[in-house]
Amino acid sequence: MILGRVVGEVWATRRHAGLDAHKLLVVRPYFWYAPPAETSHLVAVDTVGANVGQEVLVCLGEGARRTAGSGNLPFEAAIAGVVDRVEIAADVGLRPLTFVDGIAPEGVVP
Repeated sequence: MILGRVVGEVWATRRHAGLDAHKLLVVRPYFWYAPPAETSHLVAVDTVGANVGQEVLVCLGEGARRTAGSGNLPFEAAIAGVVDRVEIAADVGLRPLTFVDGIAPEGVVP
């Protein structure tokens, strides 16, 4: 899972019929383990009613498709939860975490 903040919404006039009931949100990850490609944003299907400005948990791959209730929909990322609070252990500097674009959640010193 990826922890990030919703920073925008994607509007598409034409898209897969299975996605009609879901918003597409732009999420800026705070950090993750070895992403497959360097990027500062990703688009995720909203399955929980998240809004711009909220911290969220994003699932990738098969877990994302299961979150939306179908393994057959054409997407790679889904929002699985809205985060109320984050606590990170004091030894965060010893873990192999990488903050994307140097952006850390409030209260976390990189």
